Order: sequence, then C-alpha cells, then structure tokens
Amino acid sequence: MKYSFEKEFLEKYEDKTDITNQRKKATDIELKKLKVEYPKLPIEFTEYLSEIGSGNFRECQFKVQKDLFDLDDLGLSEHYDLKDGIKFFGDNFSGDFSGFDFNKNPEFVVEFWHEDGTIYETNKTFKEYIREQMLIGENGQDERE
Repeated sequence: MKYSFEKEFLEKYEDKTDITNQRKKATDIELKKLKVEYPKLPIEFTEYLSEIGSGNFRECQFKVQKDLFDLDDLGLSEHYDLKDGIKFFGDNFSGDFSGFDFNKNPEFVVEFWHEDGTIYETNKTFKEYIREQMLIGENGQDERE
C-alpha cells in the first residue's frame, strides 16, 4: 500500500463523528477508464483513489473527486480563460481547484485560484500535495492549528 501512513493519519486525526469525512474507493473499472482517458495521469493519483478514495477529508479541509473535471464542466469557462489540457481533481472549499496540466508535466499538481483566474505550479507531486492538504507535517505530525 502506497498510502498506508496517510490512511493511519486520517484514522487518528479525523473526527469520526463528522459525516463530511466520507470517501469511496474507486473500482478497478473506474480506474481503468481514467487511465485510458488520461494516459499521462500520475499513478499516485489512481493509487490514492484505490486506497483512500474520493471524497472529503479532515472535516472539509479538501475534497478529491474520482473524475477529472475542467471549468467547462462547472460552467465557469466563460468567466476565466484557461488553456486546454488542465484537468482538476479537487478543491479546497474556497473556490480554488487543484489538478494536472497535461500540456506540461502532469506529474506535478497545479492550482487554479479563482480570485484572479491564475494557474500556479506547485512543483509538488500528487502525494506531496495531498499530504500537505491533509495537514501532515514534514515529520508526520498534525499541522492543524
């Protein structure tokens, strides 16, 4: 298991009584479909969907979707001018999205900030990025204030 530490971390630090902390693991068929549609999709992402699943974590700290989406899918393409090839996998519940730029290097996560419509390169792999969103510190400690 590639995400055993993250699973244990969530088990330890998530509020088990909060119904927003629900995730659903992707099926083999769903993962195969994603891989066919997006051959450059980082394996860290599909492993995450397989082991932890799509949905919210840490009481709506962040949400990971099982399907990739773009601004067109959200009806926002008329408000922002983004180049093709950027697909999002999640959001921070503040109007900002995280995803992959398939025109550049999809191994690293990009962020879309709704305030100014800018794409920022994080220079982080999916696993590095998702650990940060889970509020996991460098030494595995809980970074929640």
